[in-house]
Amino acid sequence: MDWENSVKISGKVHFLKGKSEGETGTGKYTQFSIRQDSSFNGETRRDFLVVRLYEETLREKLLAKSEGDDVTVEGSLRSSRGSGINYVRCEVIQ
Repeated sequence: MDWENSVKISGKVHFLKGKSEGETGTGKYTQFSIRQDSSFNGETRRDFLVVRLYEETLREKLLAKSEGDDVTVEGSLRSSRGSGINYVRCEVIQ
């Protein structure tokens, strides 16, 4: 069976406080989150979706952005082998 695992999300850039770089068996990464604000019953809910970038060219595109800038990311949903944390592995950033 072929599994489909592709995501495209958009929102606002949110730089994580603390450790934003790390390394796994697949290489060094930089991570940030995409903030999405939604409203339900008059209350605002903020979701922060974690994104990891493994390629230097993608990292440069991220660092050209400022906190709160619009961003769209395409990639796949992954889970960390060590912690089990879910994140989007970025392949395209705009």
